[in-house]
Amino acid sequence: MKSTYKIVLILLMCGVYYIETDEVKSVMEGDSVTLNPDISKIQGMVLLLWRFGEKGSTIAQIDGNDILYEDYEVFRGRLQLDQTGSLTIKNVRTNHSGLYKAEISHNSGTSYIKFRVTVYESPSGIAGAEAEMKSMSVKEGDLVTLHVPQIQGDELIVWRFGDEGKLIAKHDLEAKSSPLYYETDERFRDRLKLNDQTGSLTIPNTRTTDSGHYNVKISSNNQTLYKRFTVTVSEPGLSPAAVAGIVLLLLLMALTTAVGVLFYCRKKSELNNQKSDISERLKQMSKDCEKELSEISERLKHMSLTKKGKNSEQETPLIDKRELFEQEMGTDVTNEGARSEMEKGERERSIIVEDTTISQVIGGPRDADGRIRDGQGKRLVVRNTESTGKGVNEETSVISE
Repeated sequence: MKSTYKIVLILLMCGVYYIETDEVKSVMEGDSVTLNPDISKIQGMVLLLWRFGEKGSTIAQIDGNDILYEDYEVFRGRLQLDQTGSLTIKNVRTNHSGLYKAEISHNSGTSYIKFRVTVYESPSGIAGAEAEMKSMSVKEGDLVTLHVPQIQGDELIVWRFGDEGKLIAKHDLEAKSSPLYYETDERFRDRLKLNDQTGSLTIPNTRTTDSGHYNVKISSNNQTLYKRFTVTVSEPGLSPAAVAGIVLLLLLMALTTAVGVLFYCRKKSELNNQKSDISERLKQMSKDCEKELSEISERLKHMSLTKKGKNSEQETPLIDKRELFEQEMGTDVTNEGARSEMEKGERERSIIVEDTTISQVIGGPRDADGRIRDGQGKRLVVRNTESTGKGVNEETSVISE
């Protein structure tokens, strides 16, 4: 006991001491982890070395103001060290699990801080909920391929399925190893194919039970990306294109029917308007005909009355020849003697006509031109004579000179 105490005392006097820590870091494969030493132990440091593994191989250091990284194949492009002494390991793999030790040197001595890091493969997990969701639909029996963004060559690609995020496939491009398939879900046994060049996942001969959510995590030394897919596998039947075609056809039929109905309604309206116009015209024509018939009736009535008036005039007794004679002669005959003389003279001036020719003339000689004179030497003119076949039809006018 005394000898051990002496050794510890000598080490402390020489400035060599340890600060043990039981700090353990657990991180899922593809994520990043940061190891933070005690700030109080960093102040005034001269040199800081980060070592990995049981052998304590140096992987990074701070010498004064300079930060340097060792060419260690496992950590190439993954380490990030700042002036506070914090070390970040990006895109971790399972082979990054182990002991990490910070060796801090001061003028007064050297201290050590240890971390134990465990990188695990989670059989289930949900991450990247903020990633955009892409929907895909296929018929049962067809294949579906889920594509990822272009990769650089150092990525770790992890595919998960379902709401629980069951691990179904993984590929470490940096390790140049073959893709790994996990039988966490029996439905995908021997059915998945992960492209070792692009990281895309193909599911051949799909089934309706393959419908669900697929998540992929793409971890690289520079960034970590997530992408989500929703796959719907439908039973055999009409393809989406055929369904779209049928829907389009139905829409066209509905549109055509609507146009036909509109055309029919328009034509019917036009016919109704035409019928209304024809009816109005017929009514107007009827009114015009009634008016014309009324006018014709009035004219006929007027003509009838005019004809009756003429007939009445023809039926009116002739004015006594004596009165006419008196008017013409300007003589007022008032006694019987005078009337007798006039009647006698009138008889002497009579003309006998037979068979439309003048056969005899009683009571007077002819002139040289054939004209007849009465017994008083006055000339008579016979006009407008015509034969009716029997007897004599005469219309005689007496003209005095």
